[in-house]
Amino acid sequence: MSTVLEQCERIARDEGLAAGLAAALSGAEVTAAAPGSYAAVPASDVPDGAEIRTHSLADREDIVFLACPGERPAADYTLAEIGRLLAAVRIGTVRRLLDEAVAYLTERTVGDEPLIRKQLITGTVGDVAAELELARAYAANPLAPEALADLHTKLDDLGWQVTQLFGAAGYIADHPVRALYVSALVANTWIDRNGAA
Repeated sequence: MSTVLEQCERIARDEGLAAGLAAALSGAEVTAAAPGSYAAVPASDVPDGAEIRTHSLADREDIVFLACPGERPAADYTLAEIGRLLAAVRIGTVRRLLDEAVAYLTERTVGDEPLIRKQLITGTVGDVAAELELARAYAANPLAPEALADLHTKLDDLGWQVTQLFGAAGYIADHPVRALYVSALVANTWIDRNGAA
């Protein structure tokens, strides 16, 4: 894996989704590169007077949606590179919350046995960890737009699996797992999923 991908993943894991997104977009001209009319960006990176849209959960992650008006001749390679870096950010986010889920399930007990020891839960944790390694390997290589869309769709699924490990707590806006939902919103502004299988 390239150093930049590793850096984006590490930052997202250690400092959060907004910091990881800032690293992924570092040096990119956002309004020129974004494929749609709005692009997810860290709230701290919005120029004064820029038009933005907000989302209640994204606000809690310090992410807003910057208007990108007009036609933009975005280079495919730039958008593909942002997509790969964003995948690394999302992998770091999923990894952080998977670690938190394991800690949570280790503390929770049913019949004096930690939930983490239940076969179904252990299997889910193992499957997610293995799929994250595969996702990391895919992101390390140049990807066609369809493959990049599929990778982000897989990351959506992994985020959902981790969310379920938290049970009902995963549905509370104040819970850190909201970052997984917001990461999918971020990807929706940067990845063209029309070509996804």
